[in-house]
Amino acid sequence: MFQTAISLYAFDPLLETGDITKKAAIRFARAAGFQGFEMLDLYWAEGEPRTSQADKLKADAAAEEIAIACYTVHNNLALFEEGPWRALVTRLESDVDLAAQLGVSVMRVESAHAPKAPYEGKTFEDCLAPVSKGLKAVARRAAKAGINVALENHGRFIGSSERVEKVINAVGEPNFGACIDIGNFLVVDESPVEAVTRLAPKAFHVHVKDMHFFQANPGAPSFPTNAGKFLRGAVLGEGAVDVAKCLDVLARAGYRGWLSHEFEGRENLFFAVARGHENLVATLRRLPLRG
Repeated sequence: MFQTAISLYAFDPLLETGDITKKAAIRFARAAGFQGFEMLDLYWAEGEPRTSQADKLKADAAAEEIAIACYTVHNNLALFEEGPWRALVTRLESDVDLAAQLGVSVMRVESAHAPKAPYEGKTFEDCLAPVSKGLKAVARRAAKAGINVALENHGRFIGSSERVEKVINAVGEPNFGACIDIGNFLVVDESPVEAVTRLAPKAFHVHVKDMHFFQANPGAPSFPTNAGKFLRGAVLGEGAVDVAKCLDVLARAGYRGWLSHEFEGRENLFFAVARGHENLVATLRRLPLRG
């Protein structure tokens, strides 16, 4: 059965300024009806051991009777020198240990961004070897802890379903699959429904996110797609993504994990998060296969 979660990234502007705490965001999420929340490595405080912070986060979650659905980490494994590559893999392995401490069953990762100087000429095929080798090591570490590792279609370089699938196949570990972000496919001008159809059998985690789509630049805070169209974050269920069809495809493929809500729009985030959850629940109730 599907369960609904909120990514703490939805609260990013307020978390960055300190206008909201993780504990307050968790409390709001539970009141809005979410069953879980997604923790990101962006929100650990400096100067305090992450292990201590993880214990506190677990206690706060337990007090609010809400689950920690996923631990999200950020990384770029398109590295072509052994030292930096090895250091990043070691850090990702320590992230697996934190995920285990948090008690989650899935850790979301990235693969690579477009290489910068002096490697800006490197292609996706060039990057596939260091990326897959590193993620294989991470997946094997995670398997020992009973954790699945989920690669998100994040960014312009490895954001298409085809490239995500190639990385998953290259890693070749049974606990390594996809974190499907249904909104991110628009960044690389791919149909979300078609992309979800391709990756649904490999899904270990899902981000539900919506976007407004424009043929021409509507002004800030929009951003361009790879093909020169424009996107702006939307309240879930009120943008260009066919959320219902994407979820139906996932359900028919047998996915029954978390649906983690992300919001990146300009509306008041408390309104947008609560309204998005209402829309998500209403959509799930209408699905032929109900979660």
